[in-house]
Amino acid sequence: MQARREKGLTKFTKVSSLMRVSILTQPLGHNYGGLLQAYALQVYLKRIGCDVETLDRRVPVEQVTVAKGYIINLVRFLLGRIKSIPTNRKQSFVLQNLADFRDKNLVLSKRITSEIQLRDYFFRNKFEAVIVGSDQVWRPMYSPSILNFYLDFLNDIDSKPIRVAYAASFGVSEWEYPEDVTEKCRPLIKKFDAVSVREKSAVDLCKSKLGITSDWVVDPTLLLDPSDYEELIDQEAENPHKSLVLSYILDASKDKQQIATAVAEILQTDFFHIKPEKSISEVRSNDLGQCVFPRVETWLRSFRDASFVVTDSFHGSAFAILFNRPFVAVGNSKRGMARFESLLSMFGLEHRLVESEDDITPDLINKVIDWDKVNGLRERFAREGKLFLKNYLFSEKVNG
Repeated sequence: MQARREKGLTKFTKVSSLMRVSILTQPLGHNYGGLLQAYALQVYLKRIGCDVETLDRRVPVEQVTVAKGYIINLVRFLLGRIKSIPTNRKQSFVLQNLADFRDKNLVLSKRITSEIQLRDYFFRNKFEAVIVGSDQVWRPMYSPSILNFYLDFLNDIDSKPIRVAYAASFGVSEWEYPEDVTEKCRPLIKKFDAVSVREKSAVDLCKSKLGITSDWVVDPTLLLDPSDYEELIDQEAENPHKSLVLSYILDASKDKQQIATAVAEILQTDFFHIKPEKSISEVRSNDLGQCVFPRVETWLRSFRDASFVVTDSFHGSAFAILFNRPFVAVGNSKRGMARFESLLSMFGLEHRLVESEDDITPDLINKVIDWDKVNGLRERFAREGKLFLKNYLFSEKVNG
């Protein structure tokens, strides 16, 4: 293996043409973390000599489902249970800033919504490598087609690119696949040339459920340095929330609000939300501007400038670490606790994981984080993740 890797790295340093790489990740444009992990992976791959694009794989729009949803929401509206009927047009309006970032900063394929389109696209485009990851690409409940993320379509078109999973995530530490799906995934994953996962618990799942050995690597967002994200931030714009407590909560609840309030009280300051507090159905159509998500650049700046971060988001925790902001990660069992436990254990920050207001104490909030140690670990894990990608993209196939 060592000789093969050395040969691959020699090829990397002498490469004369760009390697064509396709990335499969979750549909983009609905959340900050998903966009930024896709952005980071593209940036790094371009730096090492790849002509890269991310597959714009979407769930097909079923008109019957759309019509049924509209009727249900119409009834709720007429009964006064919601103030506005959610529509695709309204959804596009509130997410416009995220879509703008995606379209400006990511190279995307054409939109693909079916198995036939997917196979035809890869048949016509001769990619030299396909990367699955990151984010929860292997969690069935979030996937447009779970077998696609095990690259089943490559078998049908007799395509033989390098197959790599980078920081792929199941999202949880429990196995969620039905047995028949598991049986289909086992032979598919064994065709991969290299598999790496984002959570430590996923290493065990790959071994026990899929029968393969995998590496534990850092999320793509942490492959880049803080300075890489600084370049995206508008340095001239004023930040009215600078030095306040940042609350970035995906699943809003009274309990999580109380956690943010408790932190702010201990620090004797105020807190602010970076995510809209109201959804489309909670406001009248004329007030839809209250639901618009801030720009990705504004989101990044809020993390960089915060005095403290309270978040139930995996990537919110990752960017607090990246920008060296003291934080607490609020346990989010609905979205998967394994992600938080794995990330925090990488940096010896397990004590920053809380579940309720009772866990918020002056000792915890005022405890100084050894950022020199954390940054040293982050740089080490970033080197290991980069080496994983270089070794397997610019080398002979591991599986022959």
